[in-house]
Amino acid sequence: MAREEQESKRESTASSVRRRVLASRDRIWRTQDFDGSRDAVQAELRRLVRTGELERIRRSVYWRGRKTRFGPTVADEGKALRKLLGRAGVGAAGWYATNLLGLSTQVAPTEMLAITGRPPAGFSHLRLVDRSRRVGRHDARLNDLEITFLEALEGWDKYVERNPVAATDRFQELLRGGEVRISRLVQAAATEPAVVRERLRRLLVEGGWQAEAARVEGARSDSARRRALSVFPNPHASESVGP
Repeated sequence: MAREEQESKRESTASSVRRRVLASRDRIWRTQDFDGSRDAVQAELRRLVRTGELERIRRSVYWRGRKTRFGPTVADEGKALRKLLGRAGVGAAGWYATNLLGLSTQVAPTEMLAITGRPPAGFSHLRLVDRSRRVGRHDARLNDLEITFLEALEGWDKYVERNPVAATDRFQELLRGGEVRISRLVQAAATEPAVVRERLRRLLVEGGWQAEAARVEGARSDSARRRALSVFPNPHASESVGP
């Protein structure tokens, strides 16, 4: 009797998993999204992978696409990563960052993401950058756009295609837009590289945020400062941000 009851529970779990998965479109599923025995859930998810209804992204993480005339939609590994990490900060990096912010037209062949923590393994179509030492991003609870902003600042001389005037204007526009919170950037800046801090200072000064700029420590070496400011329209302009 106990065996029959156990088998009935497995079938019920499998049926529930199958019903929910087949009713979904363009969604990430994890083993823990389902009730019931973990073994029964995993067995049904593997069965759905074999029949082509699911795509396995990494252990315990799956993608349910939708059928189109061009074939099934591809897995969104970036979305899966964000779901897996929960509240950990994730933002775009490299060409992916500057393209998203309208600073370049280059389309990154691989989605590059900066992780405020140790990047998890198992994502074959993502390039993950370890930013676990930049704890200020976590402490300031930066959102994705704010992390992307800092990454674009760091890669300005390498990944930004706009001329110095247009690029500066675009960064200023983002600062004024509200989604990039200046107070949070200032808080996070303490653990950013010197080049990022110096560029953030200059943007804040030129945007009229003198008090905020004074809270950001500049580069300590002349060479780092020169490199940081070389991307601006007038790199040798003097700053007045107080001590």
